[in-house]
Amino acid sequence: MSNIDWSQKINIKYVEGAAMARAWQEEEMRLIAEQLTSIEDGDPSALPGTEREWRDYRIQVRAWKEGAEGFPDEEKRPTRPS
Repeated sequence: MSNIDWSQKINIKYVEGAAMARAWQEEEMRLIAEQLTSIEDGDPSALPGTEREWRDYRIQVRAWKEGAEGFPDEEKRPTRPS
């Protein structure tokens, strides 16, 4: 019978979560850029939120990385302006 190193199992789960968090972050940064352009252009199809709210959100998303409180827990991610 082999011994299971549970610390390695936890690390793999963390690594997978961190990779998903980075992919989420990249997608959100693209969305934020689109929203800021839409707001600047006065596009009525822009999502809710002011320019300042989207810029503040961008700062939060950029800070969402290893070392951030709750990273990479999906439930602890910054939330979009509403």
